[in-house]
Amino acid sequence: MEVYRAFELTSIDELKILSDVRLINRHDLNSIYSKDNLHVQFSLMGELRGTISCFMCLDKHELTPTDKNYIFPLFVEAMNILIGKQVSMDKELKSFKVKLSPPKLSMIAQEINTLLKTSMQYYELELERHTFSILTEYSIEALS
Repeated sequence: MEVYRAFELTSIDELKILSDVRLINRHDLNSIYSKDNLHVQFSLMGELRGTISCFMCLDKHELTPTDKNYIFPLFVEAMNILIGKQVSMDKELKSFKVKLSPPKLSMIAQEINTLLKTSMQYYELELERHTFSILTEYSIEALS
């Protein structure tokens, strides 16, 4: 009989991605509602299985095509770095052999309300001219 146990990752307070790009963990009690967001998803394989979904909330941001071409790759790279650091630095998870899939980016926005979900982490992606709300949701299990 296979028994799976779920994991909850600890947060990373601040991560400097590039010289002018920072990802900061926020412990905000206010709920976030987003209808306009980018969604990137990673799959975990190996001794851990599951998905990690990351959302960049674009609500109330008016971006030019040039801004989008600059921001979207930074978002995907920031999420890749964040997840890699969280999995490798988490006390419980660092002993597992894990393979992270390439990111799957979706431009189709999903409605998100953090009031309805308790397992999300909230970050702010700070760039030179913009600050975006970033939400991450983890669904990870390990075979016990």
